Amino acid sequence: MYNKSFYSKEKILITILLFTFTLFLIWISLISGNKGIVISDTFRIFQKEDIFSIILFEIRLPRTLAAFFVGASLGLSGALMQAVLKNPLASPFTLGISQASAFGASFAIIVLQAYSVTSTIQASFLTAIFAFISSMICTLIIVSLGKKAKMTSESLILFGVALGAFFSAFTMLLQYFAEDTDAAATLFWTFGDLSKANSFSIILISSFLLFSTVIYFKVFWKFDALMLGEDNAKALGINTQKLRLNAMIIASLLSAISVCFFGIIGFIGLIAPHIVRLFFGNSHKYVLILSLFSGGILLLLADIISRTIMLPIIIPVGIITSMLGAPLFLYFLYKRSQKC
Repeated sequence: MYNKSFYSKEKILITILLFTFTLFLIWISLISGNKGIVISDTFRIFQKEDIFSIILFEIRLPRTLAAFFVGASLGLSGALMQAVLKNPLASPFTLGISQASAFGASFAIIVLQAYSVTSTIQASFLTAIFAFISSMICTLIIVSLGKKAKMTSESLILFGVALGAFFSAFTMLLQYFAEDTDAAATLFWTFGDLSKANSFSIILISSFLLFSTVIYFKVFWKFDALMLGEDNAKALGINTQKLRLNAMIIASLLSAISVCFFGIIGFIGLIAPHIVRLFFGNSHKYVLILSLFSGGILLLLADIISRTIMLPIIIPVGIITSMLGAPLFLYFLYKRSQKC
């Protein structure tokens, strides 16, 4: 199953490089503003300047932390889904969870008039709550239908694709009958935007990410056994149905918490595990933990590009991830096919 030694100097070196590159991107993000990447701002980070400190701690730092933790959550979510479904196309986006979140947000904005009857903070919270509830309803439907179909990976993927189309259709229906301002607000929400980052959303996402990482890093071998087949996994005493159910719920929660606060950010959960497998193989000891870093790196990089590519205009990060995600995914599929 593995064509390299489990612990090799090459893998350790790549892990160190990933961690170093993460710190590098965090630094670049903190010195990126409406004037682009300003290297001289590095020294101002450690100085007590009133105006710059406000910009740094109120705007740049929350956005940077949100980019890493949201990307990491989506990366781990995609790795878990691909592991239990044994399908390289599994991700929150392809399973319809992101589309369900978009419907919930659209319902709050258009039907409940979230931004018309409440304050901005209350409106954002109401939108996030409905996006979260909708995404979890989608997950529960997939899981419940999957249990009746004996939880096969094929059935779960097909259920997810069908539900994604279903929720997308109802989202478009709401937008069709909405006022122009509500339709615009709904559309902007679906773009994916990290500027809404605050301490509450960052603490919530990072806490659940840490909890999920610790839980599943201890049982990575179960996913390795599952890759060898149902019978082999059951022979080792693994309850494969329970493993799939729990992993799907946790992965969906990771995605839902991120999406409900920051909108739809596509391709991160799909691509991040493929990057790790390209360099480290299929061992989930590496795939799970490094998909986290890979996802964080991808979203940090996309966010930096979104803020600097068309100064002074800031492009929603979801647009950048979608534009870069498709060619990246095709490239990694090509590289994997060459190794087969």
